[in-house]
Amino acid sequence: MKSELPESIHDEALLPHSPTNDNAQPSHPYRSRLLLLLLLLLLAAGSVLIWSADPPTKEAPAKESVHLRPYKDTGHRMPVLPIYGPSVTAQLGFAHIYVLHDPSHPTRLLRMAHLLQLLQLTAEFVPATDPFLSRMSIYRDIRQHSYASALILDDSVDMELNIRSLMRVAHENLPGDWDMFFPGHCGAFEGTQDQPSGMAALRMANMPICLHAHAVSLKGAHQIVKHVKPSQEIIEMAIMRLKERGLLRMYSLDVPVFTPRPSTEELRKQDRPAGNKRLEISALSHLSLWQNGGKRF
Repeated sequence: MKSELPESIHDEALLPHSPTNDNAQPSHPYRSRLLLLLLLLLLAAGSVLIWSADPPTKEAPAKESVHLRPYKDTGHRMPVLPIYGPSVTAQLGFAHIYVLHDPSHPTRLLRMAHLLQLLQLTAEFVPATDPFLSRMSIYRDIRQHSYASALILDDSVDMELNIRSLMRVAHENLPGDWDMFFPGHCGAFEGTQDQPSGMAALRMANMPICLHAHAVSLKGAHQIVKHVKPSQEIIEMAIMRLKERGLLRMYSLDVPVFTPRPSTEELRKQDRPAGNKRLEISALSHLSLWQNGGKRF
């Protein structure tokens, strides 16, 4: 007697033990292999179509390449960064930005150039062959080009990620008679001087010492070039003596927005120089994220 099967099954010969086809071989394995082969062919055809199609339109943010060119009359090659916009953003409100680069640390050069690209800041790189002479050459360059002001950074600095907005506020409070301004310093006694009326987080500088991030006005550059002469004294102390003589009016921020990048030993011990406070949001910490396709801000 024929076994009862659902009406949807019409071909009993396809059944493994059909009574009407006793000599037939089981066909389920054959059908499974056939279906698998068809599936593989479909997948292969789909892959060909996908790879032959246009690439995705969504791309990682473009990162400008760092081009190098000979620096003036020296044998050093320095980066050339694009002009990003007006000085209020591209130069943080100053007429010019200089970056002193130590040629003995080539990795700092590209890191600093990429950091400025991340923040869309335009700067001139200057080889620092001698701490005293290199800084004096910048002060003379400010005079020669009659820059109203200039920010001078070391190639080892880190800064707040929102440095543009922070410096915009600083300029709103900075008196017009300033000669030197320290948005970055490592003086342990800063923040103890008198605070001029209406100047939030800005004070007359006490003894900021470090020059890793400082600004100079045209008048301040004139004073430094006129009164600072080569000697056994380091340039930081020579400049501080001009302040003591009343020849330079200095201002500093209570909380630095620029800071030297800690050394490996300092990072390991979590030590930092006196007065050198931690940044709220480090721009350098976001650099690798941006280089790997993250957003600029």
